[in-house]
Amino acid sequence: MTTFEIQSPDGRTVRTGSLAGPGTITPRPAAEPGVLRYDVTSGAAAGGPVTLRWTWPADDAVTLWRPLQDSRRNLPTDWGSHREVRSVRSAPVASLVNGQDRAIATVSLSSNVRGCDFAVGVSEEIAEQLIELTVTDLEGEGFALRIDVRAQHFAEALRAVTAEWAAELGDRIADVPAVALQAMYSTWYSDHQHVSAGSVERHARAGSAYGTQAVIVDDGWQTDDTRRGYAYCGDWEPTSHKFPDMAEHVRRVHALGQQYVLWIAPPLIGVHSKAWDKLKDRTLGFADGEVTAVLDPRCPEVREHLLECCVRPVRDWGVDGLKIDFIDSWARTGVPPAPGGDCSSVDEGVERFLQAVTDELRKLRPDVLIEFRQDYVHPRLWRFGTFLRAGDCALDAVENRVRTIDCRLLAGDRAVHSDMLMWHSSASAENVAQHFIGALFSTPQVSMELDALPPGHEQVVRYWLGFLRDHADALLHGVLLPSRPDARYTQVRAVGATETVVAVYTNPVVRVQESCTVVVNGGAERRLYVEGACDRLVDLVVSDCSGREVHRETTTPPEVWTIDVPVGGSARIVWD
Repeated sequence: MTTFEIQSPDGRTVRTGSLAGPGTITPRPAAEPGVLRYDVTSGAAAGGPVTLRWTWPADDAVTLWRPLQDSRRNLPTDWGSHREVRSVRSAPVASLVNGQDRAIATVSLSSNVRGCDFAVGVSEEIAEQLIELTVTDLEGEGFALRIDVRAQHFAEALRAVTAEWAAELGDRIADVPAVALQAMYSTWYSDHQHVSAGSVERHARAGSAYGTQAVIVDDGWQTDDTRRGYAYCGDWEPTSHKFPDMAEHVRRVHALGQQYVLWIAPPLIGVHSKAWDKLKDRTLGFADGEVTAVLDPRCPEVREHLLECCVRPVRDWGVDGLKIDFIDSWARTGVPPAPGGDCSSVDEGVERFLQAVTDELRKLRPDVLIEFRQDYVHPRLWRFGTFLRAGDCALDAVENRVRTIDCRLLAGDRAVHSDMLMWHSSASAENVAQHFIGALFSTPQVSMELDALPPGHEQVVRYWLGFLRDHADALLHGVLLPSRPDARYTQVRAVGATETVVAVYTNPVVRVQESCTVVVNGGAERRLYVEGACDRLVDLVVSDCSGREVHRETTTPPEVWTIDVPVGGSARIVWD
């Protein structure tokens, strides 16, 4: 067993870690106080796992930030904290955070780690955090361990991790086309599998009138079966009943000013597909009863079949990109042997498939759009996807907020999209606005019948789509500073070059620091409390959820300034 030392910047806290397994660990010279880096040589590439283990005090930690957490914002115990990280699911990073949004310790592995067990949890015996990382699959002969124990905002700590991953990947990271940062229409919640050429063209026409730039055609184009299953997946050919002439249909959508993104789920093959007899012995097992299986990407013939299925829509029908779904279905354990396989792991096979797909698509269209979905957020996939969508959370503005912020914190410079926005036809205008405010720090996808909205909804949708465009510099490109990850982000601040946007969710006390701040009321009450604007002349403009101005004044505010902002509305606070 090999040991290594972890030390706080002031030298007061020192712990000894251990390495078990076929490998060595060597500390790098410290480039900055509080950031510890170690080079690990490992036998994991040849099938021998290596485990790193140490403890660290974190008395005031209130949550463990992890890439995949959904509503669980707790401090897990060591025996319940193990999470499998794969290149097709999650990412090798975690951060212990206190109640003041400070990271106590942020632990990460380099981007060449394809598979590991990543555990950070409370040791009941010593009341410290036990960190245990077991690397099982990687590209190359070694990897890097990074431990950041600087006292800084947890978002800054995570930004430093993504910056390091970006430096490791270099020019292999996919470029983000400009349209990936523009609002899009999705057919999923509006149409589900009942989608047709006629409905897509109707949505494209309506979307153009609202300012969307692309239509994402989801599941249903490849089957006449509308029972929400996947038994007919695998051939990826349009159904002649709903899409009789795919290429001509795509041309009509382009003529309406919309780019065209087509859904495809490469891992899945159904027993009713034409490809089933050819590939049924090249699967990892069933995923949906006994009617849908997961193809084995370790097999060359599987990758060749899927490559043609993914290239055909761009080459033959003229689509602008693909929504590649269910990649995380490949994150299976206990997989069978792969007769004729040429990859050491499923994840290697997935990466070889995705590399082949993106290489071919970029020859056809250099600015091809590739949508990935949370949970496949590993930096290794930055080479392939051009935008990342929050996981499905229909009708849930709060969960959309949490998931988009989680994605943003690990996405670096890549585009992050909301889950598709939907609401009931009888919803209040304020409720409609709250869905956009939940997605405020992402690029929105909308999935409503836009050409049939009641006037009140139409006004709100137009206003918020415009707001997102007008404030994109801060919202999408500014410094993102979410607050209280343990409470699902009570407030989120984005600091841009010329303005700051603060979204208030469950914390109504806003600290203004910059000379131009837009405060968005995403909470349930009208009353907000502003600090930091006293002793100066301030201009205040308040608007309601549809953008209508309801109040304007120039005043010298008190130390704690109470302002009335309609739910779903905003306040612009400016001083010289």
